Amino acid sequence: MTEESVNVVVATSLADDLIARIEQVDGRVRVADGAAKLLEELPSALRPMQQPAPDRSEGRSLDAMLAEAEVVLAARRLPPDVGRRAPNLRWVQLPMAGVEFARDLDVWHDPNVVITSAAGVNARPVAEWVMTQALTLAKQVGRMVRGQRARAWDRFELPQLRGATMGIVGFGAIGRETARLADAFGMRVLAVKRNPAEAGGGVEVLPLSELDRVLGESDFVVLAVPSTPETRGMIGARELALMKGAAYFINPARGDVVDEGALLAALAARRIAGAALDVLQSEPPASDSPWWEVDNALVTAHVAGLFPGYDAAVVDLFVDNLDRYLAGRPLRNAVDRGRAY
Repeated sequence: MTEESVNVVVATSLADDLIARIEQVDGRVRVADGAAKLLEELPSALRPMQQPAPDRSEGRSLDAMLAEAEVVLAARRLPPDVGRRAPNLRWVQLPMAGVEFARDLDVWHDPNVVITSAAGVNARPVAEWVMTQALTLAKQVGRMVRGQRARAWDRFELPQLRGATMGIVGFGAIGRETARLADAFGMRVLAVKRNPAEAGGGVEVLPLSELDRVLGESDFVVLAVPSTPETRGMIGARELALMKGAAYFINPARGDVVDEGALLAALAARRIAGAALDVLQSEPPASDSPWWEVDNALVTAHVAGLFPGYDAAVVDLFVDNLDRYLAGRPLRNAVDRGRAY
């Protein structure tokens, strides 16, 4: 790696101490904070939920920063023409595991620009959310809450997770962590992965051609696949019909992986027992969306992967990758454009 300066543009709002951590990686690193200027360009609907970023641009425009950028620590959205505006760009670090928005960037098609994701950063919180929903659904927590509010002393048997089968569709970091927690509850775990040979030991991991079997044998079906052209709509009416009538469907992945109309119909007809969803095709749903009223589905506001310290965890990954970049070593979580994740 050259001894010349490496210009890093931070395009996501970070606390002062996290900016300082990036600056301290190496004396060659020059950090420009473009978060506030980027937010000015984004439509309000695409802006993050946190407080507005402090303006540390020192009077420089986003274009001026990007013109010198070799590395960009991205926000959840970037200008689609970031490559044109950053002619020296060689690496984009995304701050989340999902990379679907990056496919709209001009650099997606530039082989000279490496794109890395934050896959694995929120695997444990998402897996905890999955197990929370599995317990909530199986133990009928909603019925308990309704009974308390109705002043009804409602006693009923509570099924155990032990001995139940959890089928995990997709076996990356989230799938593996979910399997670990399910195993701790004494559950049988089946998983489906594009290439089972990459999975490692400990869990029965099957190829995608065995998806029907997993759907039919599982008491809980968990989606943990990325949104790609291959996975979009992979769970529809046919797949839902293969599930047990007493089974639950849990989706912390992406809304477009599921045919929502088919899922709503299956829930309404009680063809499956219930569902828990952290993602929808349209977020938030419209005020007249049926998702607000479905009585056997839990819908949360895309919060499964959020936790205190998320930004620090992303910076931990970025700092490690930046050290690798400066040393000319392979980066962690490099996105395979052919697979789209």
